[in-house]
Amino acid sequence: MTTNSTVDAPPFAVVAARTSAAAIVAYQVLLLVTIFIRPELDPVHQPVSEYAIGRHGWVMMLAFLTAAVSYASLLVALRPVVHGRAGRAGLGVLGACALGTAGVGVFIADPLATPLSELTTIGTLHVISGLSALLLLPLAAVLLGTGLARGATTASAVLRWTAWLPVAGLVLHWILSAMIPPEGWPPRVLFMTYAAWLLALSAHIRTPTRQTTPSQG
Repeated sequence: MTTNSTVDAPPFAVVAARTSAAAIVAYQVLLLVTIFIRPELDPVHQPVSEYAIGRHGWVMMLAFLTAAVSYASLLVALRPVVHGRAGRAGLGVLGACALGTAGVGVFIADPLATPLSELTTIGTLHVISGLSALLLLPLAAVLLGTGLARGATTASAVLRWTAWLPVAGLVLHWILSAMIPPEGWPPRVLFMTYAAWLLALSAHIRTPTRQTTPSQG
């Protein structure tokens, strides 16, 4: 008999979920590291993509690729346990997010001051990849939450409300962008809500556990 606070999954899915959680934590750590190794860049005004340009740029590239690994691992973890059209659609959108995030790491951004009309091909691919990953992740979360949260179990309740964390993060991003420089902290806060959703979801993916029935004395 399984507990009602977890999503039962095969062992390989549990490993993938843990890999996803570890990778997204590593991504956040690398984001923090870049602030210290690139003191000439102001995190209030510089987008995270700017840290991939020039000295120690490989650290930011590694961070993006680590995030892509996190999304891809989550896809592997969820595939055996997601059901229904919404859930399958969510897996597809999550796959697109993983590819987009990988593209952000592979295609280096042009400097922030570059006009849109003068972006290089690589810079254009970076923008397309970044926007697709940034905007599609909230949709993926809601669809996957719908595909997972069935019944009245504890896990269902958690998955229902945590699925809206990325959406709330996107709304908060827009609000903050109207108040402070949109290139700096707003996307960092947004990525933290993405990480919170992923960690909450990964924590509920477990292998089935058996409960022993007390012997009748």
